[in-house]
Amino acid sequence: MTKRAHIPPYRAMIDRRTGNVVGPVVPIDPKDWPYSEIDPSEVLWRYMDFRKFDDLVRTSAIYFSRPDKFKDPFEGRFSPANWIRMSSSDAAFYAAYRIDRSQDDAESAQETMRRCVFISCWQRGRKENREMWNAYTSNPESVVVTSSAKALDRFLPEKIVKSPVKYHHDNYPRTQFGYTTLFFYKPADYRIEHEFRLLLTPGENESISYEDFGRRVPVNLKKIIHRVISHPRATKEFKAMVDELVGVHLKRIRREDSSLLP
Repeated sequence: MTKRAHIPPYRAMIDRRTGNVVGPVVPIDPKDWPYSEIDPSEVLWRYMDFRKFDDLVRTSAIYFSRPDKFKDPFEGRFSPANWIRMSSSDAAFYAAYRIDRSQDDAESAQETMRRCVFISCWQRGRKENREMWNAYTSNPESVVVTSSAKALDRFLPEKIVKSPVKYHHDNYPRTQFGYTTLFFYKPADYRIEHEFRLLLTPGENESISYEDFGRRVPVNLKKIIHRVISHPRATKEFKAMVDELVGVHLKRIRREDSSLLP
């Protein structure tokens, strides 16, 4: 069961040198907060073509993609509703500090962040999902791996932000509580994904080029990956290829056939 993550009681301007509050303290409206927590035992699924699985097990690293390459045009951007009105949390904050919001400046900053963070998408669910097979794999030579919220939280670096995505309708204005907040909102049309998102921000001294489309985060696969399941229409030859790869890199795991009909 999803539960609300800790919501800070207020927002305020902070002096970066001292860490002290230097302006009015403004309450946060709970309905604007994008982050939440899930039960540590909840199962998380990652559907992928074989080439991605092969990369995962051979490099022992989870690949994080740059969000400006995703299909959703509003990844890391304000929603259309933001150009009509602010969220109640933003309206209160801007009024308290008498800040005039510049749409041009906001859009410029958002475009920069869309090329400077990296995301890994997982799906929340109790069982295999045929729609996810169709959406995230291109052919029967594919697999789904499972993990858990507890494993990802425990065995991935603390600097990675982890939260379910907050889905909303078109008339909902997003709130930018920080540089990465906007990446945890998605339009309601994507609700079927039930996404749990991991977000990586590069270090201060780490350079990023425009051709840099992703990052690999080294992991202990034996701790992260719990199951490997082949596509419902996988051939015997493909299953044998997966079995060989799993036998070398994930020795305690055995590939499973899909529970869905071909």
